[in-house]
Amino acid sequence: MTQLEQSQRYALVSVYDKKGLDPLVEFFKKQGVRILSSGGTATYLTGKGYPVTSITDYTQSPEILDGRVKTLHPRVHGGILARRNNPRDMEELASIGAGLIDYVVVNLYPFREKLREIEQSRQVNHGSLIELIDIGGPTLVRAAAKNFEHVVVLSDPADYATVMSEVESSGTVSLATRRRLAEKVFFTIAQYDSAVSRHFSLEERWLNESGEPLQLAPVESFVLRRSESLRYGENPHQRAAIYDRPALGEAKMWTQLQGKELSYNNLLDLQAAILLLLELQVAFQDRHSAAIMKHLNPCGAACRATPLEAFRAARECDPVSAFGGIVALSGVLEEELAGVILEGFVEVVIAEQITDAAQKVFASKKNVRLIRADYPKLLEYISREPICVRDIFNQYIVQTFDFQTASVREAAFVTGGRPSTSELEDLEFAWRVSKHVKSNAIVLSKGLQAIGVGAGQMSRVDSARLSLERAKVNGFSPEGAVAASDAFLPFSDTLEVLNDGGVVALVQPGGSIKDEDVKKVADQRGMRMVFTGERHFRH
Repeated sequence: MTQLEQSQRYALVSVYDKKGLDPLVEFFKKQGVRILSSGGTATYLTGKGYPVTSITDYTQSPEILDGRVKTLHPRVHGGILARRNNPRDMEELASIGAGLIDYVVVNLYPFREKLREIEQSRQVNHGSLIELIDIGGPTLVRAAAKNFEHVVVLSDPADYATVMSEVESSGTVSLATRRRLAEKVFFTIAQYDSAVSRHFSLEERWLNESGEPLQLAPVESFVLRRSESLRYGENPHQRAAIYDRPALGEAKMWTQLQGKELSYNNLLDLQAAILLLLELQVAFQDRHSAAIMKHLNPCGAACRATPLEAFRAARECDPVSAFGGIVALSGVLEEELAGVILEGFVEVVIAEQITDAAQKVFASKKNVRLIRADYPKLLEYISREPICVRDIFNQYIVQTFDFQTASVREAAFVTGGRPSTSELEDLEFAWRVSKHVKSNAIVLSKGLQAIGVGAGQMSRVDSARLSLERAKVNGFSPEGAVAASDAFLPFSDTLEVLNDGGVVALVQPGGSIKDEDVKKVADQRGMRMVFTGERHFRH
C-alpha cells in the first residue's frame, strides 16, 4: 500500500465471541467493506471462505511475542482515529500508507467470567488469568469509541443487527447509535479494568495472613449503569434511580408482571421481604412460608402446610400494620390465595409461581405490583456472600451479607434444660425472624407464627414490652410463647419483662459480661434459654 485510497473502507474484525459474526461479514461483503483480521478470527473467516486481509499484511509488520503484539500499529490506530473532516489527519494517514477503518468489531477475552469461576472455587491459576488480560482489544475499541463520529464500534454481538438495519435503510449509522455504541465500550472497559484491578489486589491463593479465605478484597470498584429512573426517593423531594451492576450476563432475578412502577421504598421492602422468606424456607423446607414487610420490618411471618394457610397466619400477626405492606410467599400463588390477599390493601405481592387464574384476580387491582421472583437464583446469589455498601460522607463502608444463621437446634441450652420439640421449632422461627427486624429487636413466636414484634427501640426492654403489647392488641396470648432477641441481654430486665408476660423460652446470642446474672434469673424463673453465639444487629 503506497497511498491512501479514500474510497476503500475497512472493517477490523477480531472477536473472542463469534456469535452472529457470519451475517455481519456477509453484510460487509455486500457493502464493499474489506475485512482486516488476525489470529483465530482470521482463521475462522478464511475457513468459511470470506476474503480477509491479515493485519500483518496490512501493517507489513509481523505478530510478535506469541501474538501479544499484532494490532498495536500506527496504520491500524491511525486508520481508526483519523478525523475524516481534518485535512491534516488525512495527509498524515496517506504519508504512512494507511487506509480508513470505518468499523471496529472487537470483543474482549473473558477475563471477568474466568475470574468469577475462580472466586467461587477460591483457587487461582495466576498465569492463565494473566494471558486473558486483553491489551489489543480494549485499545482498539477505546480508539474507535473516541472517534465515534466517524467510526462504528461493535463490542457486543447484540448490536450487529441494529447497525446492519440502519445502513440498509438509510445508508449510514446514525450519530445517536454511534454514540450509544461508544458509551457501551467505555462501560465495558471500566468493568473489565475493575475486575483486573480486583484480581491484582488479592493474595495469590485468596488467603489472608492467617490462612483464612479473604472475604473483602483490598480493592473494590463498582461500575453501575442506570436502568430506571424512579419517581422520587424515600420522600418526594429526593431524587432516585435504579442502577445495575451487570452480573456477567445473568438474567434478572425478578420480574414485575403488573402494577404501578416500584418506588424506592417498595424496592427496599421487596428485598427485605424476599430475604426473610428465603431465611424461613431454608430453615423449614417441609413447610410453606409467608412474610409481610412494612418499612423494612416484618409485621407478619408464618410457616404452614400450604401457602394460603401461611399467608393467613402471617397476616393475623398484625392486620393493621399489614395494610399497604409487601407480601412474599413460597409455593404456588393460586386463585383462592390471590383473592384472600386482596381482602386487604397491599402494595406488592411476590411469589415464585403465579397461576394464570391468580393473575386474572390481581388484574382487577391494576395498581398492585405483582412480582415473580426466581428464589433459587436469588438464594444462589446470596450464598456467594455479596457485599453491602453504604456511603458515609464520601467514604464507603463495606460488609459481607448477613445470611448465614446459626441454628438454634445446635446452640447451647444454658438454662432449664433442652426445650421441647415444639419450643425448639418456635425458637428457631423467632430467631430467624428477629434477624430481619430493626434493632433493638424482640420477636414472639407460637406455633411457627410471629405473634408480636418489638422493633427499632432504643431500649431492648421497650422492645420487649412492645412485642407483648402488640401480641395482645392483635388477639394473641403470650402465655407459653417463646421469644428471640437479636443481641445479648446486658441485664436481666428484658428477660423478666418477657417472662412476666408469659414467655417460657428465649433465644439470644449471649456474650454479655452479665450472662451469669441473666442465667441465674432464668433458672430461678424456670425459663429455658438458648445461646447461639451469633449477633444479628440490623441498622
